[in-house]
Amino acid sequence: MLPIVLDRTAPTSVSAQIAAAIRELIANGSLQAGEPVPSSRALAAGLGIARGTVVAAYDQLIAESYLVSKPGGKTTVHADAVAATPRNLTVRADLASEKIPHSTQPTTRGGGENRTRPHRRQSETASIDPRPTTRRNRGVNDSAWREAWRSAAENQPIAPADTVQGLVSLRRAIAEHLRLMRSMLVDPDDIFITSGARDGLFQLLNSLDAGHSVRVGVEHPGYPGLRKVIEYAPAHAVQVSVDRHGILAQNLPDLDAVLVTPNHLYPSGGAMPAPRRLELLTRAAARGAIVIEDDLDSEYRHIGPVLPSLWELAPDTVAHLGTFSQVLTPDARIGYLIVPSALHEPLRQMRSELGISPSPIAQRAVAAYLESGGLRRQITKRRRDLVRRRNLAARALEPYGAQMYAGATALVELDSEVAARRVLERCLAHGVEVGDLAEYWRTPVHGIVLGYGDVPLEELERGLQVLADALHA
Repeated sequence: MLPIVLDRTAPTSVSAQIAAAIRELIANGSLQAGEPVPSSRALAAGLGIARGTVVAAYDQLIAESYLVSKPGGKTTVHADAVAATPRNLTVRADLASEKIPHSTQPTTRGGGENRTRPHRRQSETASIDPRPTTRRNRGVNDSAWREAWRSAAENQPIAPADTVQGLVSLRRAIAEHLRLMRSMLVDPDDIFITSGARDGLFQLLNSLDAGHSVRVGVEHPGYPGLRKVIEYAPAHAVQVSVDRHGILAQNLPDLDAVLVTPNHLYPSGGAMPAPRRLELLTRAAARGAIVIEDDLDSEYRHIGPVLPSLWELAPDTVAHLGTFSQVLTPDARIGYLIVPSALHEPLRQMRSELGISPSPIAQRAVAAYLESGGLRRQITKRRRDLVRRRNLAARALEPYGAQMYAGATALVELDSEVAARRVLERCLAHGVEVGDLAEYWRTPVHGIVLGYGDVPLEELERGLQVLADALHA
């Protein structure tokens, strides 16, 4: 999906905005000669607009020789598309004027930490667990993946320089992957190979020379995945409240860093809108804090526009944490860290002295898989699967006002703690353990939350039926 942000309040037509955005992507090298653009149907679905609007934009670009379309084939970037295209639509300019959209996500405000949680009767019969915190290793059933590992296992010499920052071949493959899948233009020299997001965060916090225990702002509530890392690093977490649009930047205290998940506000699955992103970056820079962007589930956004990463907006003050654990398998133990140039030397020195480097065999295997296009095929397949699962959840929970955004979570708000407890207990009695919405918010927001992305399909169908019956009752 192309990172196109539409402003429906602007006097410029939506089709013209799309055309201008694609010209910009060609101008800055995100789209290169001969590369395909999304089908008009796929782009229209991603942006939530009529297909005819995208067709009109493509027709205009074809007439201007930016794109070329062959009968029965894909629409691609014209071979003669010039790189000197006037940049009449820049990311920052668009984001500055983008309005925060209306959202029905639950609002989080400050409140007491020790309020009573709804009682949940435990059940030994619970066998289906679609809670958002439950993640499963899906594995990779792909002959290209197996061949990449066989090839990587061959005895191949490694340059000494590769052992510090990571194999050059993998860093280049990651940069190309990010360009093709996210339109992120990353210099391979800014990439450090890690064993995953936790490893990347730990290394980053240890490389920050704050002269004291590093103060890290964290979303509260927010995704718990990286919180434990802060406890084991020379750092301590400082809770910063959030609302339905993400972290409240105006509440940032004196910090050295702030850790956020802008592409997946947890557990709702929404994304931080453009104005809030800019506000966060501006206020963090004013406090001298580095923004650490956890790219949680970004590859699996399957509805709505793809917003630029925080790193793209401020590469000199944002560190970007990426991992292949979800799109491939945690067993590969490969991730990456994109950091500002000022942090290169501290990171390289620490990694060199401690001998930190993921397995060269794993690095070669992932590099080969990326270069073959295998990961892009896996992501496309996974997105189709998520759309199917989302449709199942939408049909089952539509009568109860289910809220579903990006990622793979569904929320159902209820009127009271008593109602939520009854639904939870009915589900448990039938062997299904869904999440309690009150456990994620400090204010009295009651309801049910479930993750539909990793549960086996037959279990998901049964779990949705049990939940629907409990809500109906």
